[in-house]
Parts: sequence; C-alpha cells; structure tokens
Amino acid sequence: MNSRKFERTECQTEAVINYKGTTFKGEVDNLSLKGLFVKTEQKIPVNEQAEVTIYFHGLSSDLSFSLQGTVVRNAEDGIGFNFQKIDIDSLALLNKTGA
Repeated sequence: MNSRKFERTECQTEAVINYKGTTFKGEVDNLSLKGLFVKTEQKIPVNEQAEVTIYFHGLSSDLSFSLQGTVVRNAEDGIGFNFQKIDIDSLALLNKTGA
C-alpha cells in the first residue's frame, strides 16, 4: 500500500542542488507536488535543507524553478527531498508537468 498523499510522476530532467555553498548536478527521477527524487552520487544528511533548481528544456523555450527542500532519505542512487514551500508560479509549472 502506498502511503503518499501526492502521486509521483516519472520525470527525467536536469536538477542542480545547492547545499551549504556546494553545487552539484543530478537527474530528477520522479516528482510530485510535495517532493522529488534526484539521481546523484552525492549525499546530503537527512533533515538538512538544500535549494533544488529543476530545469525543463522545451522545443521553444527553457523553464526552470527553484525550491527549498528537506532531505528525507538517501539511497544508493540518489536523494529524496520534501518541499518546504512552493510559490504559486512553481506550483502552476508542476501542475503542467503532470506532477
């Protein structure tokens, strides 16, 4: 049984994570209105906050947005984040992606 309140959507796109002045890239594996999983070899301790910028590359334009997230888990292949807050523009963009 899945206890998630928000359905996750598979989404392969670029993410840049900024944690305490260190920046690294990863690939978004799945995304929802309350969180995401980023594939990366890097690790951030659970309960730490980081800024996650997600990039959507389209045919006519590129879009990006940044969110504050809290690390909820580290896996062998990446990091799971919960979003702390989301602005209305980012929420609208997430809804358009199907998240």
